[in-house]
Amino acid sequence: MNPASHIVAPYTGTNHDDLFWRLLLYFNIYRIILGALFLTSYFILGGKLDFVVVDPAFFVYGSAAYLLVGLAFVMPIAWRKPDFNIQLSLQVCLDIAFVVFLMHACGGIQSGLGLLLLVSLAASGLIRHGRMTLFFAALAAIAVLLEHTYDIVHLDASSTNYVQAGMLSIGYFVIGGLMRVLAQSNWESVELARRREADLASMEEINHKVIQDLQDGILVLDGEGRIVSWNLQAESLLGAKGDTLQGAPLEKEEPQIARLWQVREAASIEENLLATTKKGRRIRVRFAPVGGGSVVFLEDWDRIQDQARQIKLAALGRLTANVAHEIRNPLSSITYAAELLLEDAGGESRLLDIILENSRRLDSMVQDILRFNRKDRANAEVFKVGDFFPTFLEQFCKIQKVQRECFSLEMGTDGRVLFDKSHLNQVMWNLCRNAWRHSQQKPGSIVIRVSMDGHSIVVDVIDDGPGVPEPLQAQLFEPFFTTSEGGTGLGLYIAREIVQANDAQLAYVEGSCGHFRIRCRRGDE
Repeated sequence: MNPASHIVAPYTGTNHDDLFWRLLLYFNIYRIILGALFLTSYFILGGKLDFVVVDPAFFVYGSAAYLLVGLAFVMPIAWRKPDFNIQLSLQVCLDIAFVVFLMHACGGIQSGLGLLLLVSLAASGLIRHGRMTLFFAALAAIAVLLEHTYDIVHLDASSTNYVQAGMLSIGYFVIGGLMRVLAQSNWESVELARRREADLASMEEINHKVIQDLQDGILVLDGEGRIVSWNLQAESLLGAKGDTLQGAPLEKEEPQIARLWQVREAASIEENLLATTKKGRRIRVRFAPVGGGSVVFLEDWDRIQDQARQIKLAALGRLTANVAHEIRNPLSSITYAAELLLEDAGGESRLLDIILENSRRLDSMVQDILRFNRKDRANAEVFKVGDFFPTFLEQFCKIQKVQRECFSLEMGTDGRVLFDKSHLNQVMWNLCRNAWRHSQQKPGSIVIRVSMDGHSIVVDVIDDGPGVPEPLQAQLFEPFFTTSEGGTGLGLYIAREIVQANDAQLAYVEGSCGHFRIRCRRGDE
């Protein structure tokens, strides 16, 4: 959820090998401790040992050799050379040899040292899934039986102890078989757990990426209303940084959302609710209980409204395009007939003027509707603003029959802009016509200012009119909204759609006068 959330690393075969070598190291440490314990026990306790050391020299040399062998295996284990199976087999075989050797030095089967081989067999079975355990058990049984046979032949040991040696050998096979079964079952469980861990880690990572890429913001709250986790969209909607959200009370961060969360159950609220954040963003809020806390879904209400508006306008565009085509032909016929009548008319010229004026108004609306449906066909090109705006202004003043002194052109840059030239001409024509209509229509009433701002070319169209009242500014770019008589209400809306199709922005700048700003991409980047 939050960027600091922990993702467990998936299990790999390398982890498996590391575990084997680590267990082999522990087994070797046991061998070192056992050899050191034999030596220290002999030199400290001497004859007080529970078993009788028949041959002290053999016992001391055998214990010292056992200790040195354990120390000698430290570096090969650290280097992991030779192969793991070779080292394990070699160590178990040396265990069998040294333990049987020490057992012989301490009086044979009666010393009880043969029981130490049970530990070695069990350890080898656990380390290596029980493989080779029965083989090692057979080696240990043969070694113990051969040692006891040697004692009977050369040291006059009692043959009745064959029963004890046989029982000990059977014990080796029992331990070997049990370790094989237990180890296989254990490792199957471990492998299953590791696979489940890897699957869960992968699923957690997928969920993390999906949640971070959601368009909706998500907050997870505990039972006391503190923020536990969130996604990046929630940070954007709330205008907060991640380090400030961790553990913060929702009431402190967003009081309106906190009040809705507190009454979500008491008021049986199930429908979507609207709230305004401290940054002034309107969002739609939904709550879903999870455990002892809640998940809060935050949706950008302005984006939802814009999507709904786009869907409606798309349907409207298809409808109006069809209507426009149906209207245009009879409208042309009416206009042409009215012009013919006007040439021969006498006192009826006023009525014919009304027909022509309204026909042209309908034709203007049809043209706007058709341009509305072609707004996304932008062929961006790179051109100099220093060449475009003086030419545009001369043409506009000539066609609209406006004195050139009424316009002031301030060229703060001669950079290149990336825009469809015909689209920019259409947008500027619309803005300048609106500016002239609402200005005082005197010299210097309208200022066209072109400047560079970082990676953008900024075009400001400013008039000395009263500006747009604040209550109407939110509706300024809505289709069919107009404050002038005879207007279609599509001009500014189409202008903004055309600007957006060219990857630019058109906005109204608040102030005491009329001020529109186009922010375009620079063509030299």
